[in-house]
Amino acid sequence: MSLPVILTRDLTRVYQSRKGFFFQDAVRTEALRGVNLEVSSGEVYGLLGPNGAGKTTLTKILATLLLPTSGTARVLGLDVSTESRAIRSRIGLVLGGERGLYNRVSGRENLRYFADLYGVPVARRARRIDEVLELVGMTSAADRRVEEYSRGMKQRIHLARGLLHEPELLFLDEPTIGLDPKSAREIRKLIRTLASQGVTIFLTTHYMFEAEELCHRISVLTRGRIVAEDTVDGLRRLVGGDRTIEVEGYGFDEKELSLLRALPGVSRIVEEDFGPRERLTLRVRTPETTEGDIRASLPLQRDLRIRERTTTLEDIYLDLVEEEAT
Repeated sequence: MSLPVILTRDLTRVYQSRKGFFFQDAVRTEALRGVNLEVSSGEVYGLLGPNGAGKTTLTKILATLLLPTSGTARVLGLDVSTESRAIRSRIGLVLGGERGLYNRVSGRENLRYFADLYGVPVARRARRIDEVLELVGMTSAADRRVEEYSRGMKQRIHLARGLLHEPELLFLDEPTIGLDPKSAREIRKLIRTLASQGVTIFLTTHYMFEAEELCHRISVLTRGRIVAEDTVDGLRRLVGGDRTIEVEGYGFDEKELSLLRALPGVSRIVEEDFGPRERLTLRVRTPETTEGDIRASLPLQRDLRIRERTTTLEDIYLDLVEEEAT
């Protein structure tokens, strides 16, 4: 049995700072609080979480840019604290955004510089640059200056840079953030191509549909803790089922809510106000409950609107994050 590509146990990271008058007050911020995860070879593993949850901190620790405060993290079988140099030669890191490239030279010249930094042999360098440019669809624009590139083109060069030394593991931190739909779709296609070639990918994103489309398994990180980890189907079961039924009306009393909770398979009801109307979102585990059952449970509601759909990853994510916040 092969070792996990990423393995963490009780991983923590604490930031110490000072604030107040003359910075006399010490502030202790726990960015990560006992994170445990495993990522297998060839997997596309997604990490989701709200801003400030600790996603970037965790990614930087795994990519050897930060040291953990306590606990252990092993990447490709190596310890991130004591064997960082050996790890760096075998991983790639792509951060979202436009920084990290030299704007006044061409994309090809950028890649030549980074290939030297990564130790790509000179005899193979030109051929490898051509390979990654073709892979990311930038061959025709390779000799234009980076300052002339669109944001999507810059992100492609970032990806090419991360792939130059043929990493076994690729960290992608918000790889499609701010891109137009066409560019984002092409980046997702590239990620699928890399995964089919055996590259293990650790992906952080705010885009639920992107994670659902790409990832074999997903974890949800909030307040420095992983609150759930599974496939999308497994996460659906965790929050209460594949079916989501939305019921809108002019207010629901506690008796009506109790009748709905008693219906077969109803595992969770979320209440939201929309002006004078109220929406109930029901997570349903079984097929028995129908629209007719819901209407029969709410006989005094004269203007009900009922819609059924498949539970999405966004539904799952919001359930898990809101549950942790309560």
